[in-house]
Amino acid sequence: MAIIDKNTTQEEILELLLKNRKITKQNRQEYLSPSPPQSFSLKDFGINPKNLDESTKRIKQAIENKQNILIYGDYDVDGISATAILWRVLFNKKANVFPFIPDRETDGYGVRATSFFRFQDQKNIKFDLLITVDNGIVANSELKKISDSGVDIIVTDHHLANQQLPANIISVHSTLISGSMVSWLVAKNIDDNADLGLATLGTVSDCLPLNTINRNIVYHGLKSIQNNPNFGVKKLIEISGITQKNISTYELGFVIGPRLNAVGRLSNPTDALRLLCCTSDYQASKYASILNDFNKDRQLLQQESIDIAQKQITEIKNKVIFVAHKSFLPGIIGLIASRFTEKYYLPSIVISIGETVSKGSCRSIKELNIIETLRELNSELVELGGHAGAAGFSIETKKIPQFKKEIIKIINLKLKNKILKPTKFIDANMKLNAVTVKNCQLVQKLEPFGIENPQPVFQFNNLRVTDIRFLGQNQEHLKLKVDDPSTPQNENIILDSIAFKKGDLGKNLKVGDTISFTAKLNLNIWNGNVSPQLIVNDILSL
Repeated sequence: MAIIDKNTTQEEILELLLKNRKITKQNRQEYLSPSPPQSFSLKDFGINPKNLDESTKRIKQAIENKQNILIYGDYDVDGISATAILWRVLFNKKANVFPFIPDRETDGYGVRATSFFRFQDQKNIKFDLLITVDNGIVANSELKKISDSGVDIIVTDHHLANQQLPANIISVHSTLISGSMVSWLVAKNIDDNADLGLATLGTVSDCLPLNTINRNIVYHGLKSIQNNPNFGVKKLIEISGITQKNISTYELGFVIGPRLNAVGRLSNPTDALRLLCCTSDYQASKYASILNDFNKDRQLLQQESIDIAQKQITEIKNKVIFVAHKSFLPGIIGLIASRFTEKYYLPSIVISIGETVSKGSCRSIKELNIIETLRELNSELVELGGHAGAAGFSIETKKIPQFKKEIIKIINLKLKNKILKPTKFIDANMKLNAVTVKNCQLVQKLEPFGIENPQPVFQFNNLRVTDIRFLGQNQEHLKLKVDDPSTPQNENIILDSIAFKKGDLGKNLKVGDTISFTAKLNLNIWNGNVSPQLIVNDILSL
């Protein structure tokens, strides 16, 4: 593995990092200075131009004829962002347009004809045009029921199709981009002012790979958010205490996104849509506060549920984590499953036990396709959906014991001879004397970071601990000062290193101990002063 020290030039470091990310010389300039999405063709986005033109024509016709339009979204960040993008454009064009975000409990996932007709009755409106966003591509039977009632339908989605939609339904579909980006392309064909920032929020929150055209979307969408964010997003930024001009994919994925998601996990997801669609400071402040409060509640409930689930995991005998409890909220179980899969590197199945029907959520590892595995027991499930890495299902409560026995047996067999160990890529070994402000800024040139374009990680060996502190309300974070004893005294530097959620490890440390870890380069900006620091990933040895 390469070793980076004070004598390694910035060009050498950049070449190494680009090589590790499989960026060729031909692609280098585009990678470092991504072109705006507007410069790409529809083919680059995976969109059929004819279908987009047909959808635009039908939408404009509905606007001109004052027909009633319903945008049917989804309760996650991508679906809410997609709904807001299209609704704002159509509303500004004076369309008779209404948004609908399904309730996780009442409506479930995807288009439901019963939900459409219920909403239509509640509003006492006969809709002429239904536009789905971030869903609909697999809802043939449900869409047919709606179509048969005399409603025209446009499906905009990015999920994998399982069969062709009926010929009378217009489909704007691509699996290359997010649902919110598909919505943006439709909206932009009607108004150039469609919000790319919201499409970026949906792209990042839906974990799209950032080594393709999505990187261009996010690169320019982040600039939009930094300079002129959506009214509601701006309030979320303020209430979260983050700096607008420095916002990155991390803040979108781990600060803004969870607040938009939280309300749909615990209550009415339409409040998240209201925030993204509001136009007054009063409304934005009101709904940002609501979402922030729900996120605090979500964090508490999530931790309480994780504590309950952890007590069920007394020892690891199988190749899967399986926990179930009556107290688990359906909106939380996916988060619990994610936490355990990350902790144990095993597929996780978490069930919220109901009186007659229970909800399950699964997260998996690269060695196991969880949706294919669950389909082997499809006859025992009421509903099932998902993909290789994550899935959800409903099951009759009385069937849980037998389902548990069978699914554990199947997964144990599939993973029997496989060594389960997460792959953690390290870019290079690095000496402390190479951790400079300039090199931290060099790494930032590779942003935006995300799936398939990870933030560079470096390994630091045999450092000496010179100071130990604990941070956080519960002292759950560890802050170390470290130096390199192999460096000549006159060249020795002491650096801050922060290890989040690793406070327990600090109890085994004392000043003078030797430590090795992997870490990311980071800039600490405080009172106008800028200094380099390390964000520790994994402590390799104490």
